[in-house]
Amino acid sequence: MKTPEEPPYLTVGTDVSAKYRGAFCEAKIKTAKRLVKAKVTFKPDLTTAEVHDDSIQGPLKVGAVVEVKNPDGVYQEASINKLTDCTIYTVVFDDGDEKTLRRSSLCLKGARHFAESETLDRLPLTNPEHFGTPVIGKKGNRGRRSNPV
Repeated sequence: MKTPEEPPYLTVGTDVSAKYRGAFCEAKIKTAKRLVKAKVTFKPDLTTAEVHDDSIQGPLKVGAVVEVKNPDGVYQEASINKLTDCTIYTVVFDDGDEKTLRRSSLCLKGARHFAESETLDRLPLTNPEHFGTPVIGKKGNRGRRSNPV
């Protein structure tokens, strides 16, 4: 669901589309307990490690060259291979309901989720002139066995 131009984590106040009871609904982020993990490759020896974003100095983008604090407390040059948002978000829906969700249940509010031109008024249920050809099938023996008398 995440696209390359999306930020590594979402901030408080961001309008999102949040999964609620099986459907995506409009919501706004109320609080966030931030936790972003990055898989990095250290430059000198090409070893990889998974680190938290608070030990990274530099831009949080895949492919970016950053300074990463190693377990000894020394900063080393590394490149980011992958970012994972493990943040816990609390969102508020339009009707006032609140729900705590992971990033996988959220996506940025955008044109593909909320197309203004696609409203219920334009759907065929309320506009009979735009109905297609009705599907009327023959009622026959659909898998029923007739009992010989």
